[in-house]
Amino acid sequence: MHIDRADELNRIICTDPEIYYFSIPCSATVRTAGGNHVPAAGKMEPLFVKRSYQIGAYTGRSAGGIVLGEEWKENDGLVNTVSAMAPSHAPQKKFDSRKIEPGIWQVLKKYPADHMALQGGLFHKYDVRGFYVKLLSIIDSL
Repeated sequence: MHIDRADELNRIICTDPEIYYFSIPCSATVRTAGGNHVPAAGKMEPLFVKRSYQIGAYTGRSAGGIVLGEEWKENDGLVNTVSAMAPSHAPQKKFDSRKIEPGIWQVLKKYPADHMALQGGLFHKYDVRGFYVKLLSIIDSL
């Protein structure tokens, strides 16, 4: 999806004040001395590496004028990590297990892997059962 179209959708899709929202941004890159983000060794599906280099080196403006600064370089091979935290224009906060609020995106700690890791991976296999058990305990606490 193009960034400008995603921004349009994010402006019209409202966060419901009675629903709990959680996001789990992934990051499988490391920042180089030159400021770009490159795939971390052993953390990314081979299919995502080329795209990750492209995302990790790009700054500029979208066709609609959205500024894509340095914070847009960190990525999971398919998606900029910053864009995986919450929809633009939606309320968000860092996850705090003592204060989970409806109507606000609760941004969990970055998962140190690529875009497919939380689904168990493709060629790189991840055992995510423990992760989901922990997530279910968070949901059960509501």
